[in-house]
Amino acid sequence: MADSPPNNAVCVIGGSGFYDFLEEPDKISIETPFDTKPIIIYHQERDGKNLYFLPRHGTGHSIPPHRINFMANIYALHKLSISRVVATSAVGGLRSFLKPGDYVLLDQFIDFARPLTYFDGDFNIDFPNGTHVSGVVHLDMTEPYCPEIRKTFLEVLKNDSNTHPTGTYATSMGPRFETPAEIKALIQLGADVVGMTNSSEAILCRELGICFGVIAVVTNLAAGLQKEVSHQEVLDIFNSRSSQLKTLFHEIIDFLPEKRNCSCAWYINK
Repeated sequence: MADSPPNNAVCVIGGSGFYDFLEEPDKISIETPFDTKPIIIYHQERDGKNLYFLPRHGTGHSIPPHRINFMANIYALHKLSISRVVATSAVGGLRSFLKPGDYVLLDQFIDFARPLTYFDGDFNIDFPNGTHVSGVVHLDMTEPYCPEIRKTFLEVLKNDSNTHPTGTYATSMGPRFETPAEIKALIQLGADVVGMTNSSEAILCRELGICFGVIAVVTNLAAGLQKEVSHQEVLDIFNSRSSQLKTLFHEIIDFLPEKRNCSCAWYINK
């Protein structure tokens, strides 16, 4: 594999209930072609690494999932030369062995909900190694989540009995929760958990050659598997895990290999 760009920049994307990660960070505004407003990202340098934090839903969960500007968010990370993203995702559990508070290290997703791509025929981009790409691009998604990041997750969480090493994520548009009939269909399709956001980030990160991994946190059983589903229980579970997640992400970032050796930066061998 050809030399990849510098890897000292890592971004954490926080979801529902996970709205801060860095202590006393700088606030950065990034202009993108995909939004009239700048994207706000938080930055801090630690031990020679540039750490960034992007709250997916904005401050205080002000942006519902169907209105998140995923295109602008991920493009802003590209402009900052961020090579790796680790994310949290609140999910509903679809399997009896998944309990609220469990971690699921996603390795696959099912997404028929939200057609997103930079490569719609009119987009042009220059990558860090000088490669220029334009027009329509069809990318391999056999491993939609970066295998190196997943390997690091598995190493850091190997002694956690509440961690599940694989899982398939099904994407729902939101902002409403799913019906029991929809959940039954997703189970038949092979999904283990359901959420509203992270596959969009996985797709766009791959298109821009950014490694992406996610720790899904089971916050509830999905509709039809418990009496009712509420957003408050999502926040309650995440609040109970927030401190541990922050510690975990710092440890994961420290464990990531200095040099990427995966195929996520596909443009290098284009």
